[in-house]
Formats: sequence, C-alpha cells, structure tokens
Amino acid sequence: MDIDEKIKNIEEEIQKTPYNKATSHHIGKLKAKLSKLKEKSLQRKSSASKGKGFHVKKTGDSTVVLVGFPSVGKSTLLNEITNAESKVGNYKFTTMDIVPGIMEYKGAQIQIFDIPGIITGAAKGKGRGREILSVSRNADLIVIVMDVFNPEHLDIILRELRDVGIRPNEKKPDVTIKRKKLGGVKVSSTTSLNHLNEKTIRSIVNEYGMHNADVLLRDDITIDQFIDVI
Repeated sequence: MDIDEKIKNIEEEIQKTPYNKATSHHIGKLKAKLSKLKEKSLQRKSSASKGKGFHVKKTGDSTVVLVGFPSVGKSTLLNEITNAESKVGNYKFTTMDIVPGIMEYKGAQIQIFDIPGIITGAAKGKGRGREILSVSRNADLIVIVMDVFNPEHLDIILRELRDVGIRPNEKKPDVTIKRKKLGGVKVSSTTSLNHLNEKTIRSIVNEYGMHNADVLLRDDITIDQFIDVI
C-alpha cells in the first residue's frame, strides 16, 4: 500500500469515527499519523519535481504574494500598485510564471509577487499547484484576490494553503514541549482545555516517538493545532 492509499484510508477512518471523549485519543493518534504521512508525501513529490520549481529572488523590506484563482485580477492589481508589467488578458492562466514588482510606501520597498492562478487540488500537485503555493510559505503577507461573483473560492483557497502547511490568520499556539530521558510524558496547562485531554495529548506525543517529555499548554487549542506545534 503506497502513501496516498494509507492517507485515504486514515481520512476515511477519521470520518467514520464519532468524536467524543472516549474516542478523542484514538482520533488524535490517527490525525498524527495522517499528518506524518502527508508531510512524507509532500517531501517525496517535492524531491521528484526538484529543479522544476519557480526561481524567486527576494528583495526589499517585506514580501507579499497575491494568491487566487486564474483571471481574478492579480496581474491588473500588481501593475496598478507596482512598477511591474505583468501580462493581462481576458483568458485563463495568463500568468505562467512568478512576476515580481516593487511598491514604494513611506520609504519602504515592498516586493509583491503575482503568481499563477491556483485550482482546486493545487496542494496535491494539480496545475503545478504545490510549486506555486510553496512561494507563499516564506511571504510576510498573503493577499487573497477573488472574483466577487465566486465567494465560495475563499474556502477552497484557504484549504489549499492549509494543505501545504500554511495557517492563514492564525497565531502560533503557546505550547512548549521538552524532551527528557526518563519520567514519561508529563502534561500541564495554565488554562482550561476544552478540546484536548491528557490521554489524547500523550497519544499524539507518543505517535511522534516521544515517550518522555514535559508538555506545557498556555492556550486552549484543538488536536490539529497541537499536531501543528509538534
């Protein structure tokens, strides 16, 4: 069974398992396995496409990436606010490469990238989506550009960004995990936990190969957010 099949099977098991206090640790374990498999799959596919990615040279004081579906006006916006000359057309996929521009603002040089439009399934590699979205990972700001008549595209874009490890509009959870040699997994928190319990936390930490660690939570976070921390 290859990685993609394992991912599919675990996703189906998670969907079939009702979430409650009795099953939360099992779901946590499944989600941890799923996260590890997805990361492994991304690494393999990224290695397979090595050398085919987009070359981006960062300059200026900060970097902004324009993300959106094809033909929603990213190139027009870039041309209006920067010194760039990105090709504009009334047909899909006008931009086939990364087009940079510089916007001057109060003495700062803000580098803005117009990237090719993404499509549903981009994070899984459709339309070179993984390479396109990877440009966004190191940006200081992601601006989502949309067609006003297709508001449903926002949820799709946010999902695609999450699937390549980007967490839009979220702050990093205040969680500390320190490995130790002995003593098992000790869990403590400075706030009440509504989404996690100690059994679930231990299951997830153990799944990542840590059997002795101190875990301190200062935020009430979900299973997915805890896995992100690890």
